[in-house]
Amino acid sequence: MNRQNRTLWVSLLLLATCGTISRAEEPAVKDLPATLTQIQSAIKSSGAKWVAGETSLSRLSRKDWQHRVGLGFAPIKAPRLLMMAAPQATPASVDWRANNGNFVTGVRDQGQCGSCWAFSLTGALESYVLLTQNKPGTELSLSEQVLISCGGAGSCNGGQLDASYLKSTGLPPADYYPYTATNGSCSTAKPGWKTHTYKIGTWGSVDKNLDAIKSALATYGPLPIAFYVYEDFMHYKSGVYAYTTGKELGGHGVLLVGYNDAEKYFIVKNSWGPNWGENGFFRIAYSQMSTSVNFGLSTIAYHSGQSTQMMSMQKAAAHHISADETLQLIEPFLQQRP
Repeated sequence: MNRQNRTLWVSLLLLATCGTISRAEEPAVKDLPATLTQIQSAIKSSGAKWVAGETSLSRLSRKDWQHRVGLGFAPIKAPRLLMMAAPQATPASVDWRANNGNFVTGVRDQGQCGSCWAFSLTGALESYVLLTQNKPGTELSLSEQVLISCGGAGSCNGGQLDASYLKSTGLPPADYYPYTATNGSCSTAKPGWKTHTYKIGTWGSVDKNLDAIKSALATYGPLPIAFYVYEDFMHYKSGVYAYTTGKELGGHGVLLVGYNDAEKYFIVKNSWGPNWGENGFFRIAYSQMSTSVNFGLSTIAYHSGQSTQMMSMQKAAAHHISADETLQLIEPFLQQRP
């Protein structure tokens, strides 16, 4: 079986297993203190570096937990991004919340709707607008509901990291169609919303390897990204998450906003409200790319459509890297010249 067919087969399997929400009623954790003790013991024995405790989601039912995920891993319908930068030229750390300003908008709450995919895509669009317009610190809020009700990439039963609608149509400010945590109807949006949309130039897929994801994040800004959620993650309070115990709940789309090479973790914006995790964010170990968590299984990036050479040169300027490092970024293009 070739790589393309194998990827398609796995993607279809994932769509069948985690692209929809289970309707079977499952009880909430019956003995939360005992469950937390078990997780804390597993964290200690595994050497993981995160804190488990009661969160805003800890006492929900399993059905409610499954409403908090809902991503289908379909093949990404976009060209693969070719990241030309040498790994050593990528900054040792990036945090778009504090990178010559804050280019990450506030944490939202998807509620009891499997719309994580929409919050991932919309959060990335908000950051894209702040970056392209150079307006750090602006609290832009665009309409996830328009994406759910009009966009065709999914519903409250799950969806895909497909940004086609953001390129062709875009999203208006949230007040044109406030979030309802339902599938809704496109006709409910306020008249004239299509003349007030924000769009992306284009988008592409990012390879599932650490260097490619770091380079794409440093170059293009926050990235829609996906992974598998397990039961222990519902009790995440702080620290660098690594899976320890519990059953899989499903695929989950989030927004990658940073990384740290010294401590080997990613920084991620979730859509479970600001009272969960680290003020709505979490950190996750690089190692979780190669475990059953499969962090980075689906990753995309938005960009203006400029050439990779231009984006690489902009990256050099944005991060104030040295002349030698800048040469490493553009040398592949120089070698290609006749």
